[in-house]
Amino acid sequence: MPFLISPTRLTLLGAMMIAGAIFAADLFGPLQGATAVLYIIAILLASQTSGRRSVLLAGLGCAVLAMIGFAVNYRGDPIDGAFLRFVVSLIVIAASTILSMRERTVRTTLAERAHIVELTHDTVIIRDAKDVIDYWNDGAERLYGWTREEAIGKACQQLLHSEFPSAEVARALRENGRWSGELTRVSRDGSRIVLASRWLRRRNPEGEAIGVMEASADVTEQRRADADREVLERRYSAVFHAAGFATWESDWSALWRIVKAVTANGAGLHAWLAAQPEAVRAAAGQAAIRDVNHAAVKLFGGTSREALVGGNIVGRYLPESEQSFARMLGSLFEGAEVVETEARFSTLNGGTVDVLLWVTPLREGKPWSRVLVMAHDITERNEARAKLEQTSAQLAHATRVSLLGQLAASIAHEVNEPLAAIINYGNAGKRWLLREAPNTPEVAKCLDHIIFNGSRAAEVLARVRSLARKEAPQLRPLDLAELIDEAVSLVQREASAARVIIRRVVAANLPLICGDRVQIQQVIVNLLINAIQAMQNISGRPREIRVGVNSQADNMVHIAVRDSGTGISGNPTDIFTPFFTTKADGMGMGLSICRSIIEAQGGHITAINNPDFGATVTFTLPINPAGQTRRLDNSQT
Repeated sequence: MPFLISPTRLTLLGAMMIAGAIFAADLFGPLQGATAVLYIIAILLASQTSGRRSVLLAGLGCAVLAMIGFAVNYRGDPIDGAFLRFVVSLIVIAASTILSMRERTVRTTLAERAHIVELTHDTVIIRDAKDVIDYWNDGAERLYGWTREEAIGKACQQLLHSEFPSAEVARALRENGRWSGELTRVSRDGSRIVLASRWLRRRNPEGEAIGVMEASADVTEQRRADADREVLERRYSAVFHAAGFATWESDWSALWRIVKAVTANGAGLHAWLAAQPEAVRAAAGQAAIRDVNHAAVKLFGGTSREALVGGNIVGRYLPESEQSFARMLGSLFEGAEVVETEARFSTLNGGTVDVLLWVTPLREGKPWSRVLVMAHDITERNEARAKLEQTSAQLAHATRVSLLGQLAASIAHEVNEPLAAIINYGNAGKRWLLREAPNTPEVAKCLDHIIFNGSRAAEVLARVRSLARKEAPQLRPLDLAELIDEAVSLVQREASAARVIIRRVVAANLPLICGDRVQIQQVIVNLLINAIQAMQNISGRPREIRVGVNSQADNMVHIAVRDSGTGISGNPTDIFTPFFTTKADGMGMGLSICRSIIEAQGGHITAINNPDFGATVTFTLPINPAGQTRRLDNSQT
């Protein structure tokens, strides 16, 4: 393998040889002393490829050689012109060394800057005064597709077909020496490129313009994305303002900061918001409307968009809607993309409006800086629902009163028995007192019996009055076993007259349910009366009603009323349809009302025919959230 010497080492070797030749000429040449100034050739040669340290060593070496030559040639001679030439040589060597080191530093800095220019992704092009390309970096090669060799020496306009405001550019370069803006060029493959460009006028030492240096960045995709976004924004705006339902866009960024300040990760946020209504109200007041459509202006009783833009709709929540607003905030903070909720607002003209809201935070910008809210007016629907619920309550009350009419004989019997006992014990007590020696212990017993039967009659009347009263449903924890016992006692005379036995099978540790006492008792009594009537004309099998109660894993208590009657003709689900009846004198509203009552309290009611004979009606009720239980025997008769 041949021995190779690097160019740097070869240059240094050449510098050393030149220095040696100058030293020899200084010692043996006819121009002794004058040749020492030629050492600058070696110093300049060393500075072309070596670092500052090598240049310094070369300067010191040349100075040493010059001193050696002077000492050899003029040893013992008087100081004359040769000494002056020697001093001048040293000064020239020192100045050359210093200037070479400085020039080397400048060249190193420029080389590093040039390397940085090559590393940048931007395109850097240097042109002369005639628009001819003098420099073309790697970024320009990658973007335009032309290599450096192909581009340098070509006219920039002819190569890239630039489109830019030439008059504006010329004026800016002339007045300010620089220009920045956008231009369009054509790459080698014919594609159009949009560039954000910065131009700087080049000048020579005399201040004359000699060309332009430019740096440009490709913004084609960004401008295309901007154009697409602008199209989408126009479509969004068109849909936004043309929508037939109320829509507005709000800035909730301040509201988001308030919520975020509560907790870093949202833990316990729902509970905090529910417990801090004033904080929720203050946070809601920070939401500002950015835009609103005409339907929203109409919904809130405004006269123009300006009446709402910049204001606050969220802050117009009425107190009864603050909890729903708090739940909505919690869901949004946990990352929900769309939250649906009902709310009641006060309008600009002093009224109120019920709305169904869909709230969606848009992703653009800061968190919650653009929140889209769509609203549907449900005021009329809620008013109709309230009237329907009022009518249903009135109908249920009328049905209970009718039911009490059917139970009039049982009620009279239940009341007459304790009243007859009270009369008998009262007469007996009088007789014990009329004796010559009154028997006070027997009188006391009679009085105890009178009190007991009076209380019994009062309990019967209280149950009747409770079933007959008219009031709004009140959900509360209830002992279902006690309700069943009371219902059975109300229909016991009808059951005895029809020779029907009522059996109760209640699971142990039965949880309390959550419901309205009067309405649930109405359902049980209605089902028992229907079961008794279904068995009036059967023979050859026991007449029995079985009331089973148990809780299951679905957090519901299941109540089943099973009879051994004739069953349900046709589809069993039809019996819950209004005005459907199989009785000659029936109205067909009892079971329909039962279904309404059970479903309004979170349960479900069904009916099926038994495999052998009779039918079973089953309904469910939710367990009380407190989870209280009452221990009962497995069966009661």
